[in-house]
Amino acid sequence: MASASVPEDRVTEAGAVHLPGLAQVMGQASGGGPFLVACNADAVRGADIVIAVTTGADSVAACEEARPHLKPGALYADLSTSAPGDKRRIAELVESAGATAVDGAIMAPIPLRGLATPILASGPGSERFAAFAGPCGMDVTPIDGSPGDAAARKLLRSVLVKGLSALIMESRRAAEAAGLGEWFWDHLLETVTGADERFVQRLLEGAGQHSLRRVHEMHAATRMLESLGVPHAMTAATAATLERVSRTGIQPIPGIGDDAGDARVMDAGAPAEDASSGRGA
Repeated sequence: MASASVPEDRVTEAGAVHLPGLAQVMGQASGGGPFLVACNADAVRGADIVIAVTTGADSVAACEEARPHLKPGALYADLSTSAPGDKRRIAELVESAGATAVDGAIMAPIPLRGLATPILASGPGSERFAAFAGPCGMDVTPIDGSPGDAAARKLLRSVLVKGLSALIMESRRAAEAAGLGEWFWDHLLETVTGADERFVQRLLEGAGQHSLRRVHEMHAATRMLESLGVPHAMTAATAATLERVSRTGIQPIPGIGDDAGDARVMDAGAPAEDASSGRGA
């Protein structure tokens, strides 16, 4: 028996997809159908596998509510987007009940693939969870490590993808305010679609070699956004990051060698970029 429950007013996007999909698969396998229960205790009582698909803010509280009712030997898979420390706390609660914890991290937008959205799983029950989930149509990949390790990968991806989203939103607002929205959209697509490993390496190399000049450039950009009446949190944060790089340098870049990590600041009048690269940054 597998079970999951979440209060109706706190159903997540992942829950809205995974719970009905799993219920349909398990209902077909058992000859029965999905059913709803009133509380977490009723949902987990007697279940061999519990899949918790709550918001990150609710994940620890949901586990605390479920813990007294977990069956010894049950598998508790938490798929919330929570901090690694929260995932470790959940594992402690689950293990104190004689059950086995899984840290599940959903690694792509749910609407794209639905129930088959890729999930990383860490913790002592990850292999068991993957064996259960595969026949149900889920795409679960166990990784070595403890609860919290899958969540760390998820949140590192979030730093990149959500941060990039925020940068795009801020720069598009500025472009529209400047009357350059169409030009900027074309430039954005050209930049993103043309990105490859060398492009990423060059961004980091340039930050180390030209950080002081780029601090001045981003201060100018900040003043421009201010004059346009556009919020500029990401632009100001970029300037602050480059200021820090001007003092500390950057860490080694994969594929470049250790020397690149020691790059600090070149003279502000030095050539802006390597012309052979074909693109500035």
